[in-house]
Amino acid sequence: MRKLDPPTIYALEQPPPYDPWSIYGEFLMAAAKGDAPLVFDNAAEIPPRIKRTTDLTFKEINGGAICLDIFQAADDDTPRPLVIYIHGGYWKAGSQKAHGQHGIEFVDMGYTMASVDYRLSGEAPFPAAVLDIRDAIRWLCDHASEYAINPDRITLCGSSAGGHLSAFIGLAAQDRSRQYGNGFDPGIIKAVISLSGIHDLTLPFHHDHPFTTQFIGATYAEDSARYIEASPVTHVSSNSPPVLLMHGTLDGSVPVKHSDLLAQRLEAAKVPVMYDCIDGWAHCMQWFSPIAERTLWRTYHFLRQYAPSDFMLA
Repeated sequence: MRKLDPPTIYALEQPPPYDPWSIYGEFLMAAAKGDAPLVFDNAAEIPPRIKRTTDLTFKEINGGAICLDIFQAADDDTPRPLVIYIHGGYWKAGSQKAHGQHGIEFVDMGYTMASVDYRLSGEAPFPAAVLDIRDAIRWLCDHASEYAINPDRITLCGSSAGGHLSAFIGLAAQDRSRQYGNGFDPGIIKAVISLSGIHDLTLPFHHDHPFTTQFIGATYAEDSARYIEASPVTHVSSNSPPVLLMHGTLDGSVPVKHSDLLAQRLEAAKVPVMYDCIDGWAHCMQWFSPIAERTLWRTYHFLRQYAPSDFMLA
């Protein structure tokens, strides 16, 4: 597995280039032959400079515990901006456990990172996962002093279904009349990062998808209003925080139109948006080189502009 060199990537003046694939099969062949090397390690070893605290219960419901992991600098208790990483898995799978590499990257950028779990769709439908993320934000704010967190500077980040939840909370919490931001000041959310995110559940591809039906708890024909409500595009306003979007045009799991539409809504509302539409790449492209390098560059420079750590500004 190829290792990334973040400092060298961040120092580039432009995002790392890439070549597009003409069809999805070409990408699969390239990955199999090593021409698009896997660089994401879901079991990355945590170096001594980083402290990882696992399985912190932030919510108990129906007799079960929902947990998060925190990554922070091992030798510095200075409060840092917080990145909340939300895992993907089409809302029906996944865990906070597999994101050590992201924890290393964000701590080295000058942040504390929390990898957050939530109830999956097989356990409870929308808005359960959203409310779990909301409650994780509350818990992290309440325990900020224990984990080197500046609770006034939070970025939400995720891919696929995690991108949906990041964008949804970041956008919908701005409406103080709704339940999605109850218990915290939505102004603490300074930025949102959604990679290959699901942003409009009313698109035909998704409103007829069995995973979406399970997440919503009803078919589109039965409750189209719920699909509209669960879509991040519905909640864009002039108060929305800056958003970074990255999406591949060959994405067969989450069509690129999801990010096209969200970018258009954000631009119309005059919300800062960085949209990198990756020609000829597929879903979860950020796990493979050279899109992994490009994603890391985009993330660093987006955060440096809109939600910087003190380390970035030093």
